[in-house]
Amino acid sequence: MNHITFSTRLFRFTALVALVLLGFTACQKESITPKELQPGPDNGLVSDRSANTVVDIAISNPDFSSLVAAVVKTGQANLLSRANLNATVFAPNNAAFAQLPAPFNNAANISNISNQLTINTLRQIIRYHLVPGKRTAAQLTNGSYNTLKTSATPNDNRIYVGRTAADEVYINGVSKVIAADIQASNGTIHVIDKVLSFPTQDIGQVAIANGNFTALVAALKKTGLANTFLQPIGDLTVFAPTDAAFAQLPAPLNNAQNIKNISDQATINTLRRVLLYHVIAARVFSVDLREGIQPNTLLSGKKVTITLANGAQVKGDGNASASNIIITNILARNGVIHAIDQVLLP
Repeated sequence: MNHITFSTRLFRFTALVALVLLGFTACQKESITPKELQPGPDNGLVSDRSANTVVDIAISNPDFSSLVAAVVKTGQANLLSRANLNATVFAPNNAAFAQLPAPFNNAANISNISNQLTINTLRQIIRYHLVPGKRTAAQLTNGSYNTLKTSATPNDNRIYVGRTAADEVYINGVSKVIAADIQASNGTIHVIDKVLSFPTQDIGQVAIANGNFTALVAALKKTGLANTFLQPIGDLTVFAPTDAAFAQLPAPLNNAQNIKNISDQATINTLRRVLLYHVIAARVFSVDLREGIQPNTLLSGKKVTITLANGAQVKGDGNASASNIIITNILARNGVIHAIDQVLLP
């Protein structure tokens, strides 16, 4: 479902690196857990380690060496050792850290970090993996959860739990729970396959910063909708057409400059309706997409149709064919963005 996975990761982790350098109701089934990561005596992932703290369990398993290094480097070992921690811990394994750029990709590099701004940011990333209250996978209902990350702006410290049709648990649409319900004395651990990164921008800011959405940004400004997407508070899903998608439309809707030059109010009103047709008033990650669902859009009375048979696609009532969802789960403070290759028409 995640198309152009490399591009998605590159976008997300590039944003993470920039930040660092500048300072989603059923039980998770063990049958979906890779054998080598199932709780068992040969790998340290014992399902009941209730006599051990979260830190004890992490230290005892070599597959958490990068996580342990990050916890130590950021001074969070005492927090994770507290008897009264009572938290749900989403623990990235070494393979998860290895997907990150240096110096976050392994224990040795993490241990050698000396820049205090980088350490402070890494501390917030670690705390972004901690949810108050012990919850088993069965208790992780779909929705949002506050974390222990210090909130600098609204919605930058929340994670989102969702499930696929096969009941696989994902966080923020991208990180999969690959081993669940490891019980510690002071928390419950779920192993995840990607490090979680918290959002630092709103939907509008993400679009402005990315050079592939210049026509969309121009359309938002022309129609007076830009401020809606620049508000940090909100739960929106935006199917964002790329510049290549807008280029398929007739002038003056085919590029940013032509859109900026529109003066006819009827055309502006039509463009506004089209933009509202791309927005859902809820966070819908790729794992939430199901064949044939028709979510309501912000354009009153109008829905789009999701299909999965040929990969994740979304179709507007006025489109002859469906648009491919080419990049998924770009997390923003006020919602989530999925890039599409065709403008949706109501």
